[in-house]
Parts: sequence; structure tokens; C-alpha cells
Amino acid sequence: MSAIEPSDPPDQRSFTADANAPCFRAGVVRQDWTIEKVNWPIVLITIAAAPRKGGPDSFTLRCDFTNFPADAPTATPWDVTRDAPLTESQRPKGEDVGMVFRSNWENGLALYCGYDRVALAGHPNWLTEHPNTTWTPGRDLTWWISRVWDLLNSDDYEGI
Repeated sequence: MSAIEPSDPPDQRSFTADANAPCFRAGVVRQDWTIEKVNWPIVLITIAAAPRKGGPDSFTLRCDFTNFPADAPTATPWDVTRDAPLTESQRPKGEDVGMVFRSNWENGLALYCGYDRVALAGHPNWLTEHPNTTWTPGRDLTWWISRVWDLLNSDDYEGI
């Protein structure tokens, strides 16, 4: 990841600091995830997925890190070839996984979970009902991306 520049906006400086942190870099070295492209505040992040018959070895998220870390990122499962959201048939499946990556909520443009800014804004009760899995400003990039990695590498993940 690049160096932190004083001229960068505060949310970008926070993101860059998190992306350069040893815990995040360890995930990159393990090939759990990688930052593909930064066009602030939009960041493409590819996350490894467990091997599944007919499933890809990774998924890319188009993430918006506006006002990070005060606000959670929001992410869209992304088809880099088409430069568009993943179609329903391309999205990760599974009971829990399918719920998070669903395309029939918010037109599929956000993850349906407590660590996505759009979902959390619509479900403020999640902060008290699910405090261990909802975004708070004290969380960091590694915590956020680990939630997605855990889903894509869980027994619940069925491929596409």
C-alpha cells in the first residue's frame, strides 16, 4: 500500500494506515485478500474463497470507504471484467453467505450485514442486538475484511 500523504483526506489516511498495518499485510501475504485498485474513496478488494465445485477462487468487492472509520464501508460484489455488480448467478451461495451477498436487497449494491454502512443505516438495532458483528468506529480494515473472508471460507459457503 502507498504511503500516507498529509494532503490525503482523513478517511483515506485512516484507510492507508490500516492497509499498511501488520495484521492486514499478513492477510495479503497469506493470499487471503489483496487491494486491486484505489480510486479514493472507491477501493477494489479481492478476497479468497474456499474451493467449491464450479466456484471461483476469489470474489472482488467494490468498496466505498467514504468517512472511514467513523462510518463502515459499503461494498458491492463486483465483476471486474464487466465493471459492474455481480449477477445473481455469480454471487456466493449458502444460507448465511447468500443472505449477506443477496441481490434482492438494495439492488444488490450493498452487503446485507452489520458491517456494511448501507445495511447498518437501515438496521440501527443491530448495534445492540449483534454488537460483535456490527461496525463501530473503533474497528479497522482487517476486522472488516476478515468478516467477509470468514464467510467465503466457512462450511456455509457453497460456491456460486
